[in-house]
Amino acid sequence: MKIKNCFITFTPILLSLLTITKGEFTKHFRDYVIQNFNQSILDMIERRDMGLALLGSFGGKLDDSERIINKPAIFIHGTTLRAGVFLQQRNYFLNRGYNNGELYATTYGDGGLTSFGYKTMNCHDVKVVRNLIIVVSQYTNSTVNVLGYSMGTPITRKAILGGKCVDTNEDLGAPLTDKVDTYIALAGVAYGLENCNYWEKIYPSCNTINGMHCKSKFLSDLNSQPARFEGRTSYAIYSDQDYLIGKDCCGNICPELNHANMTHKRNYNDHGTIVFNSLDLQYRLFTEMDEE
Repeated sequence: MKIKNCFITFTPILLSLLTITKGEFTKHFRDYVIQNFNQSILDMIERRDMGLALLGSFGGKLDDSERIINKPAIFIHGTTLRAGVFLQQRNYFLNRGYNNGELYATTYGDGGLTSFGYKTMNCHDVKVVRNLIIVVSQYTNSTVNVLGYSMGTPITRKAILGGKCVDTNEDLGAPLTDKVDTYIALAGVAYGLENCNYWEKIYPSCNTINGMHCKSKFLSDLNSQPARFEGRTSYAIYSDQDYLIGKDCCGNICPELNHANMTHKRNYNDHGTIVFNSLDLQYRLFTEMDEE
């Protein structure tokens, strides 16, 4: 695997974008989901219970005249967060030629009501993301690009892989690999969280069934696959200074993505700043791969 080192030395300005945005899913997208799926699927992926101003979700065409030109991008957040963490991504892509119908996000979990040490990777979380991928791909008549941040990395990977959930034994169905073009694991809990080596018996989030322990059944299921399944191409972006995830997960580098085409390091970022300090790279990976 190739390793590319990129060094970021500036400090990001975290902008609040809530005052200049509106709605959740557009009416056009909402109507499509109800007509082609059902109200329960819409409620599951829109997450209006997580707050307005795009906090719980965003995405959808404004009307029938809006064309899909760029590969639709789906952004999935990390533990204790919501879709609103990607408002800066949304604006960045919109300012570079994307339209509303090409950018999507949803919220899994309870948006931070459950604290970091108690949040596990549940089958329902996976189903939320899996349904969004299926719906967006059908709605846009296109393959999609997917980015999973932090815990969003294993959640999105399982959503794409399908198969049985380790916590409920529920069968999600066949892999969605053919629906995904480019996949990005951003500061991902790909092999686990290093501190879970010591917190296994203290915090539920580190349990060995559906927790972030490197030996959990959830992560073992993903990392035991013999080949890339996340999409046509896959990439990892992380920083060696991300001390939240750590480095050593059962002998593997915690944020490394198994079978990835390439790993990009954006060093001197912590777990939070890398979300914004790698925006240019996220955009380039999604758009350059589309041109091939």
